[in-house]
Amino acid sequence: MRSANTRKDSAATSADGSLKGVSTPESGLVSVIIPCYNQAHFLDEAIESVLTQTYPNREIIVVDDGSTDNTAEVARRYSAVCYVYRENAGPAAARNAGVEAGRGKYLVFLDADDRLLPEALEIGVDCLRQHPECAFVSGHCRLIVTDGSLLAKPKQPSIKRDYYLEFLRRNYIWALSTVMCQRTAFEIVKGFNTSLGRCEDYDLYLRITRDHPIFCHNQFVADYRLHNSTRSVEHSLMLQDTLSALDGQWDFVKGSHRYIEALKIGKKYWQDRYRCLEIADRVPEIVEANLPSHATVAVATGGKNELLKLGGRRAWHFPQAGANERGRLFQQGSEGSADVPWIEAGMRYEFHLFGGPEYSKELAALSVIGLADADLRINDIGSIPAGQAYLVAAPNPVPAPNRFGRTTITWNTGDGTEGRVYLSEGGAYDSSNPRDSDEAISHLEAIRARGAEYLLLPATAFWWLDRYQRFREYLEARCPVIVQDENICFIFDLVGTARARKIDRQTPIVVTDPDRTIQG
Repeated sequence: MRSANTRKDSAATSADGSLKGVSTPESGLVSVIIPCYNQAHFLDEAIESVLTQTYPNREIIVVDDGSTDNTAEVARRYSAVCYVYRENAGPAAARNAGVEAGRGKYLVFLDADDRLLPEALEIGVDCLRQHPECAFVSGHCRLIVTDGSLLAKPKQPSIKRDYYLEFLRRNYIWALSTVMCQRTAFEIVKGFNTSLGRCEDYDLYLRITRDHPIFCHNQFVADYRLHNSTRSVEHSLMLQDTLSALDGQWDFVKGSHRYIEALKIGKKYWQDRYRCLEIADRVPEIVEANLPSHATVAVATGGKNELLKLGGRRAWHFPQAGANERGRLFQQGSEGSADVPWIEAGMRYEFHLFGGPEYSKELAALSVIGLADADLRINDIGSIPAGQAYLVAAPNPVPAPNRFGRTTITWNTGDGTEGRVYLSEGGAYDSSNPRDSDEAISHLEAIRARGAEYLLLPATAFWWLDRYQRFREYLEARCPVIVQDENICFIFDLVGTARARKIDRQTPIVVTDPDRTIQG
């Protein structure tokens, strides 16, 4: 295979990576721009996903943003790739450089760790031809894990009008790779803002939709990869740049009451969101230092699963809904096995096998734990006696050094009858706030009766103590405080036997292996 075309910094790109002038695009051509900074281990997947498109009129531009790995080597394996090298200046500048190096009428920005689905370009071009007045069209993304396995096809918003107003409230496009943009619209707004280290896509959407219509075609066109090195994990910096993008809209929105209210809603949404994520990152350290590895903890999550990552401890949403406690149906049959690539580090998953009349009898239960530093251990299912129902995971605990790990769930009802396997992650969250303290106390006693040993209130849930005063008095009178960190969380002992103490921020963090269970 011939080596890729190679270019140094585009002559049409300013030193700061901003655009200069307006080019003459080639009709029908799609420029797929792939910025890459030390993501060579994913880059070939991104390139291959473009080469296998059903729409043939495309060019691929890989912009090496000063990588120190073998990004250049990977890019040069493909004769169809135009390789552009520039000193590291961030993804916004790299994408702008890619636009200047390309000739396409349409632009697609594909991160090096993501992939396009085979019909992505065809869908985007057809949609823009049907809606030529639109600056860009967008679709939806699937979520994949590090090894490329599918995690989920989540439901994503589809906005039909008031695009700018809705963007002020939040960024409803999950992945930049789901967008196909008209080059002319991109150049009118002068491309990506290179002063932003993150959220440059959100800022672009805001600046475009102020003056131009867009369209969502609701089709899945890209795979968005979740892993530890994803930039969005830098919560405080993400919040800073997101608020900067919104503040940059003030001169435009200040004359409209609707826009001002939407801007306020957006800023509060992002502040709450990133505050929650920051707390979710810090809570595990506190839990690890203060609670036993086998603890069962009720967490006032507000419905956010990230707050259930307690190093593999059994963590339940608080309050619990009274709906089906089994969880969601995972697999069905008298026996079988299923590959599970989405076991997340820090999480505990509960699997239950039911059989008998109307699947009313619990035959086996299993806890599967994801740990970043777990040893790879394979369970010996051959030792289980014939005719006995079982659930087993191999391996378990699941090594998840790059956020997600893989295991295989195997089950057997033992007697050849049909069975159902259910999966639960923290139980069913009750999203309706208690009417008063009496109902809050009732929720507390219900989850304690189920076996919760501790109640964890993250800082995002301190409002429970303010709104439900008698609940607070009831809790403090009966449940010693294990941890009282005003910035992160309170932890109460629901069993009432531990001595109260405040967390010492200098306490060494000792990681212990949580136990695993197989019951038949």
